[in-house]
Amino acid sequence: MKIKLILLFLIIYSSIIAQQKEALDSIFNQTKKIEIIAFYARDKWDREDRSMYVNYIKNNNIEIKEKYLRNRILLNLDQINKLKSELGNCKTEDWEIGSCYWPRHILIFTNAKNEIFGYIELCFSCGNTQSSKNLNFLARCALKQEKLFKEFGITYFDDTEEEIKKLKSKREEEQRVFEEKIKAIEEKNKMKQENKS
Repeated sequence: MKIKLILLFLIIYSSIIAQQKEALDSIFNQTKKIEIIAFYARDKWDREDRSMYVNYIKNNNIEIKEKYLRNRILLNLDQINKLKSELGNCKTEDWEIGSCYWPRHILIFTNAKNEIFGYIELCFSCGNTQSSKNLNFLARCALKQEKLFKEFGITYFDDTEEEIKKLKSKREEEQRVFEEKIKAIEEKNKMKQENKS
């Protein structure tokens, strides 16, 4: 009985591995180019640009304002093949995930028609991702590629001291403007009340 269970397990495991390899091959067969973009964490973008979700891929374009971009690299064929190999050979058991989500990197997959057909956004700090449905099976493995990103030329992984100071100053200014608006509304309401009296 034990031998039959072990054999059944091995057959199921082999089937899963074969399906994942087939899915990986399918994705990379339709991939013409892959771009890695490193950007200032989205929670630090201007209020009107912030979102909890990937909302900057629009009309087949990446619409990240220049002021948020830190690195942008188009992979060559050798790099694409190396990425495929690394994604195909990684193991993700016992993966810990933090509660934050401050992504700073995204992989963009484009086909021969120059259409974006998939993405994987990464937060190396906490181990969380967002991805298009077709690339969801690669998301965990993509989180193990920080060293490879560095090898490809990505240099931005954490906020610099200057960025932290700018953000603090920006948040203080936003708070000041907000408080002034509240004060103006309160004064306007007070004047309305006085005029009614």
